[in-house]
Amino acid sequence: MNKGWKWVVVWIVMMVVISFPSTEKAAGVDMRKSTWLWNTWEIVSNHEEIIGFLTAHGVDEVYLQVDPEVETVYYHQFIEKASIEGIAVHALDGAPKWATVKGRSSLVSFFDWLKNYQDAAAEGQRFKGVHLDVEPYLLPAWSTAYGNTVLNYQRMVAAAAELSAELQLPLAMDIPFWFDERKFNNEFGKGNVAEWVIGKTDEVAVMAYRDLANGPNGINELVRNEIQFGLSQGKKVKVGVETAPSAEGDFLTFYEEGEAFMSGELALVDDRYRAYQSYNGIAVHHYESWKSLKE
Repeated sequence: MNKGWKWVVVWIVMMVVISFPSTEKAAGVDMRKSTWLWNTWEIVSNHEEIIGFLTAHGVDEVYLQVDPEVETVYYHQFIEKASIEGIAVHALDGAPKWATVKGRSSLVSFFDWLKNYQDAAAEGQRFKGVHLDVEPYLLPAWSTAYGNTVLNYQRMVAAAAELSAELQLPLAMDIPFWFDERKFNNEFGKGNVAEWVIGKTDEVAVMAYRDLANGPNGINELVRNEIQFGLSQGKKVKVGVETAPSAEGDFLTFYEEGEAFMSGELALVDDRYRAYQSYNGIAVHHYESWKSLKE
């Protein structure tokens, strides 16, 4: 073959490669992302800024703290505009006291408010799910009366699951990565707490607060069991990371490293688990600290 024909062949091969690119996606491409919005008053005056940030960062779910003092018209406005941008808004609430007998009234009040809101709102103004952040291990009784505290927590989760089902909304719970090491043996049977919560809810967000994806203490290793539990039970698992400063150690948050470094590590997490049916993306805690993160 002469040199002229060789160049023709090379040109044809190049055109074929360009016309038919690889169907395999790079790590982190189309990564599902969600975040928490704790300061409800932000939606009153900054709803456009919030939605702009969420859209620019590829967020498709936001957990919005319910504050009954904020007028419903602002929820209507925010949820409607978020929906137009393909962002689902979930009702967020919870506190450690919800995992106590006396604190159960707060759970009931939350769902009463949510039911009234959903009934009065138009279709495009309604919440798409329930997201609870309870953290019972912050109670003093977690150390002094563990068995009873876990039992009350489980009763709360079971009640929340029933109330969410009545509203035909999926229920998600925040859990720490180490719940798979905590046991229970009570009226709900026996096992580890993480697997039980995953079985009772539609989704969990595992608070795997580390600033590295890989390694024995990295994000991928910390969520490995929860991903498997979700897979075996047909449930969804989000991987939660922190962006706010932490007094417990720099390794718990991406605050020091910034946005670019975090994106690289999250791409490694997404690449590791995206083939699992239970994996449902990354949850970045939280909007206020994320938007202030250095590049």
